[in-house]
Amino acid sequence: MGEGMDTKMKGTAKGSEGESSVLIIDDDANNLAIMTEFLEEFNYTILAAEDGESGVQRAQYAQPDLILLDIMMPGIDGYETCRRLKASESTKEIPVICMTALAETEHKLRGFDAGVVDYITKPFQREEVLARVGVHLRLRKLAKELKASRDSLEERVDERTLQLEEANRELRKEIAEHRQTEVALRESERRFHAIFDHSFQLMGLMTPAGTLLESNRTSLEFCGLEESALINKLFWESPWWTHNAELKSRLREAVARAAAGELARFEITHRAGDDSLHYFDFSIKPVRDEQGTVVLLIPEGRDITDRKKLGEQLRQSQKMEALGNLAGGIAHDFNNILTVIIGFGNILGMQLGEGHALTPYVQDILSASERAAALTKNLLSFSRKQVIEPGPERLNDIVRKIDKFLLRIIGADIEFKTVLAPQDLVVNVDSGQIEQLIVNLAANARDAMPEGGVLLIETERLEVSATFPGPVLEPGQYAVLSVSDTGTGMEEAVRQKIFEPFFTTKEVGKGTGLGLSMAYGIVKQHNGEISVQSEPGRGTTFKIYFKLIDAQGDRKGLAVSPAPVGGTETILVAEDDQDVRKFLAHTLRAFGYTVVEAVDGEDALAQFGRHKDQIKLLILDVVMPKANGKEVYQGIRRSGATVPVLFASGYAADIVNEKGGAEKGVDYISKPVTPHELLAKVRAALA
Repeated sequence: MGEGMDTKMKGTAKGSEGESSVLIIDDDANNLAIMTEFLEEFNYTILAAEDGESGVQRAQYAQPDLILLDIMMPGIDGYETCRRLKASESTKEIPVICMTALAETEHKLRGFDAGVVDYITKPFQREEVLARVGVHLRLRKLAKELKASRDSLEERVDERTLQLEEANRELRKEIAEHRQTEVALRESERRFHAIFDHSFQLMGLMTPAGTLLESNRTSLEFCGLEESALINKLFWESPWWTHNAELKSRLREAVARAAAGELARFEITHRAGDDSLHYFDFSIKPVRDEQGTVVLLIPEGRDITDRKKLGEQLRQSQKMEALGNLAGGIAHDFNNILTVIIGFGNILGMQLGEGHALTPYVQDILSASERAAALTKNLLSFSRKQVIEPGPERLNDIVRKIDKFLLRIIGADIEFKTVLAPQDLVVNVDSGQIEQLIVNLAANARDAMPEGGVLLIETERLEVSATFPGPVLEPGQYAVLSVSDTGTGMEEAVRQKIFEPFFTTKEVGKGTGLGLSMAYGIVKQHNGEISVQSEPGRGTTFKIYFKLIDAQGDRKGLAVSPAPVGGTETILVAEDDQDVRKFLAHTLRAFGYTVVEAVDGEDALAQFGRHKDQIKLLILDVVMPKANGKEVYQGIRRSGATVPVLFASGYAADIVNEKGGAEKGVDYISKPVTPHELLAKVRAALA
């Protein structure tokens, strides 16, 4: 078979090392095909390049486990290719085996000098190829495992060292605190009784045996007991503890520890006789005389109930943040997938035409994809991480869009009604944010009607004058969104705090108190105002005010989009997702554009350098390997070029903002994107 594979050993070699990847760099298509077919037979993943230049780029991008390199190639030969691979930080550790018919020693020495680890002589012997590939893959695997083991050991040593240092610091701090406490106790003995009764903490004095001698006024008032019910009685026999046998036992043990000279400190949960739940940071401090004998014990009840509730709210908030991050990540992956499905689905539909028998199926695919896109938007709305894109929207349409969803979340025992204004109320808002606002208010109304009731959503047009009695608004025309319920209502003190973060009237674990603060934030982000009217037993009404925009001058977002328009300009498309890049490039080429493709940020800069005189627009994915979209754009700007840019991403808003893709004044397109939207954005950016 010439320089191909000797087939006489077929079926006698062993399998591959796991699921390893091998990059074959060879300008001979026949050799590439033969070697690929053979190695794939043994479950290797094969990557291919037809010259040294593309082979180096492919290795840097794909990071194969092994490289098979032909020596004699046009352009840069195998020796120079190997030198470049070994000079690159990202590929220098990848083993390179040369494939050559040059058996002379001087050629092999030259290859070893360039960084080659082994040779395979043409014509190839299957068993030799598999043996050499297997050996070097095993060596590569062992090297990785050794490095990982070494790194892991170093990390554990560093971590343990830090832990020991931290423990030492904590120990020194604790010793210092104990010493300060002892000094403070001796000093306080002279003035203790002067401040004892005025302390805001629950305090007392008792004997080492546990008999309570004194109790300060704060303790008596908190417990609601007369002094006679406590004094000269064992501390753990107080009427306040008697119905909690476990707590009585813990208090008794704490007294014994304090009597032995130990500071006894712990947290306790106690349900009082009135069924109220309390959390205490409890301690019993020993007081010694000059000989070191414990002569008194000072019990101190700090009530940390509010702090514990705040901690629970914070943990719940952190959980919601984690869920939001998860939602954002899922939405990003979905958006890339949906970009391909929606994009090629639209292209297929346009090519088939309305009369084709398959067109209804394409429309079903697109309809399902749009629902999936709406799902990802809801995920991002849930986590408040969608990119804010305000535009002209009909307020009535937003309410109609989510009314079925509201029916599902409020439950069957609540009657849902809408009364919408007869005329269009066009406002400049992000519809997803307003949907989230309505959902939050509806959920709050549902919780206020545990026995059922009526939820009413209304819209109306309002003329605001300088004497308007409601919230402070500039005079003018407003759209008003009202959400009313027939629930329990609120006291005035509660109403004053409902928009504060973490404020909630629900029990711990039943809510974060973030819903209405989020609603307030959404309204303020849209330069609107929100007010609330409520009385106990008479329900609650929230009113949100948005400035109406010019129905004639600002309706471009409501108009029917024109037919897609193409062009002849050259556009650089940088996108690391292969399928998304394929869709973008196909769509642009189909409408007349010349497309230069780049697989990552580094490649984008290189491609621009090669074609900078032709490129008229940059389409840059915000988050890419090796350099993100912002870094690519800044690098191009530093070169003196002033090419317009269109950023694209399916990531959540926090990631996009971090990477600089949503800066004010730059064009941005959110995935998933249809061909129509892409072409419109491109034409606008080139205008």
